[in-house]
Amino acid sequence: MKTNIPTYGLYGEASEAVPDFWIHAESIFERSSRHNWEIKQHRHEHFFQILQVRNGTGDAIIGDAIHRLEPGMAVFIPERVTHGFRFSRDIDGQVITTMTDRLPLHTGEHRLKQFVARPRLLQLKSDNPDSAFVTTMLERIGRELASGFGARYGLIEAYLTIVLTLSSSLEASVREEDPAASRDIVRIARLNELIGLHYREHLPVEFYAKELGVSVTHLNRITKAQTGRTMNELLSDKIISQAKRDLVFTISTAQEIAYGLGFADPAYFTRFFSREAGETPRQFRERERSRQVRPKAAAE
Repeated sequence: MKTNIPTYGLYGEASEAVPDFWIHAESIFERSSRHNWEIKQHRHEHFFQILQVRNGTGDAIIGDAIHRLEPGMAVFIPERVTHGFRFSRDIDGQVITTMTDRLPLHTGEHRLKQFVARPRLLQLKSDNPDSAFVTTMLERIGRELASGFGARYGLIEAYLTIVLTLSSSLEASVREEDPAASRDIVRIARLNELIGLHYREHLPVEFYAKELGVSVTHLNRITKAQTGRTMNELLSDKIISQAKRDLVFTISTAQEIAYGLGFADPAYFTRFFSREAGETPRQFRERERSRQVRPKAAAE
């Protein structure tokens, strides 16, 4: 059992304080060359790291396991995970470090939260469009942080969201050790399409199970494992999400929105919305619109 593993603030400097910035990028070559191409095992208290290898090779030591690093690979390290690296002298790449509490998890996507919860190694293949896009986004983050006039942090946050969201999907799609899990991932992707096509029809869960070739019980088991939600919850989420967009971005009445979402009885739609959203459609619309209207003094 390993003891006395240092806890670092960033990529090698011991620190007890949390810095006043939330994201940082640096060259693997510049950092590792100062330490004889090796970063000894350590962990971070408040940071999540992404190591991107462009060229060269090495080893990632995560806990007691050693993983080979190759060009085109990305390594994702959560906070409090013991890790270290050994690199070849021709290494080229970058390490992006972000504060854990700034990770873009506000989307509520279950898979994304699972992805950032433990270490991941992902080979970004250039012939895969999503992999290539992740690589591009990582490069853009590095360039934005290196800009001389000032980084555009709104863009950086958007790039980071894309990197993590696509990486979580890529990691799931290439998982080969569990064929059943791979099949479930394909089913969830198909289910997402089916819900988008049919949610206004208020079809029973049995319809979706039949389309996917599974029982209702198994479908609920799949959705719970992959999304954290049951089928009925997923269907309700879709309806409520569309209703909220219609209430905010259109001038349609609640009655018109209800009919557009497949409700024969607008009163039932109001009860359904109130139960799921915690307020009536009218209350939701008024609250959202009031947030968009700035006080006159603030506008002047």
